[in-house]
Amino acid sequence: MKVNRTRHGHPQHGIAGACIALAAAAWLLGPAGQARAQSAGMANLLKRHPSAQASDPANGQREARARAERHRAEQRETDRRRAEDRERGGSRLSPDERRRLRKSLYDFGREMYDGS
Repeated sequence: MKVNRTRHGHPQHGIAGACIALAAAAWLLGPAGQARAQSAGMANLLKRHPSAQASDPANGQREARARAERHRAEQRETDRRRAEDRERGGSRLSPDERRRLRKSLYDFGREMYDGS
């Protein structure tokens, strides 16, 4: 019995033609040239310049020190604010004062909207 190597509805000669067409297109286009920027911002991104860290290995250490110093400055500022808040102390309301204020605001709102 003879065996048919192609399935019905799937001709193999189309695959060979597609491969030849793809190879011809790749040959015509050749290696991709340099990309041209469509805007100044893209031109800046497409510039080929050596990385700042590659040219100066100490740059990473400088950036780390700057980050650490910013963090310490933020911590100092936070601590200073907390100390000032503790010194002022009298600006915070006691629980009784808060309760009284909440009740008076509630009464005021009821008077405004109910008209009583």
